[in-house]
Amino acid sequence: MSDLLDVDDITMGEYMEELDVEWPCSENGPSERKPSWFWFREVTSQDAENGMDVQGITWDSFNVTRQRYRELRLIDYKNYENVPRSHDEIKKEIKPVRTDSQFYKFKYTTLSNKCSIVHFQLRNLLWSTGRNDVFYTHSSRITYWNSIMKTSKVALDLNYNNRNAETPFEISTIACKDNYLLVGGLYGEYACRRLDADPIHFGTITTDSNGITNHMDIVESRTGGIVAVISSNDRKSRIMDLATLKFIDTYDFQWPVNCTAVSPNKKLLCVVGDDTDTVIASADSGKNIATLKGHIDYSFACCWSPDGRIIATGNQDKTTRLYDMRNLSKAFNVLGAKIGAVRSLHFSEDGRYLAMAEPADFVHIFDAHTFDRSQVIDLFGEIAGVTFTPDTDGLYIANADENFGCILEYERIHSANHIGNIFL
Repeated sequence: MSDLLDVDDITMGEYMEELDVEWPCSENGPSERKPSWFWFREVTSQDAENGMDVQGITWDSFNVTRQRYRELRLIDYKNYENVPRSHDEIKKEIKPVRTDSQFYKFKYTTLSNKCSIVHFQLRNLLWSTGRNDVFYTHSSRITYWNSIMKTSKVALDLNYNNRNAETPFEISTIACKDNYLLVGGLYGEYACRRLDADPIHFGTITTDSNGITNHMDIVESRTGGIVAVISSNDRKSRIMDLATLKFIDTYDFQWPVNCTAVSPNKKLLCVVGDDTDTVIASADSGKNIATLKGHIDYSFACCWSPDGRIIATGNQDKTTRLYDMRNLSKAFNVLGAKIGAVRSLHFSEDGRYLAMAEPADFVHIFDAHTFDRSQVIDLFGEIAGVTFTPDTDGLYIANADENFGCILEYERIHSANHIGNIFL
């Protein structure tokens, strides 16, 4: 992962100003330039059916239509690359996918809850632990949102005043599962608490000067304990026993590790990072078992299908490559993004869907049985995270745009063969 923290990503509001789009103004006059979305706190499914934008954007208040603004974004958005290279050959590998499916329908948006992004390449900042339970980053806090009660509360406050530190805890990634909330920091630190207990434990993952915590996951070990799998910019993947907060394994790689995924049978690791290759390693020894080829830039996301048959890797070359464990010599499918890198990948727990999030605007939901059809959720703003609920019936998306940021909730459509156009 790049240690560059400041790139040319701009908010939707700044982009509109560059395009000379007029901002909506309040009744108090144009001098205040008060945006009308400020008055909304939520968007319901009924609101959306009545024509309201799911992010609460009042397009009739601007001098540009949603469709025209989308056209401009598609033209002007600049994807970040670490390895500038022609994409002509890789584009030939991308297989066509129908994009008119609707697997999840819009349910609700909370406009008063918004996720924060510290590092532009790290977008795993949202976790669902139950059908109505979501944890997300906001500044130096982790906030819990209940979608039934429509209430939020601070689950973890990492302000330096609350941890006897001289500097703030800059959150780069989180994981929340199996009653544990684990937070990784930009400078190699971590914080952990059990959701059913108050004590917060602080510790150090690495003291390396380039020790950014890039990714965390929480899994059950083969012996039945709960462990954290931590990927760091110091070129290491680590396994931490969450009961003791002790590191029990550390694996070294040749490049900064951006994501590590444990296979369902707990025997293998899929490891991606600042390299075009993906490593499949032994979960016992860290020894390289196979190397997956095909990407042309750095990868930031990887995951296994629940049955352990498929590995998905997401890359800054704007593709997700799918590999069959029975033949790792070449990807059997390549899925394409619309405008940017693939920053987040998640299979649903039942293996039915694969969620693929771009850095901004688009979240794709693929039929993971065939990969020949998908639903494209079209938003505006930086995507901080996407998460299925454990029962697969819900999907949450965190949008971190300064002006139009929100958390959106979608619910699964259970009609098996329902396919239709989606405009949300």
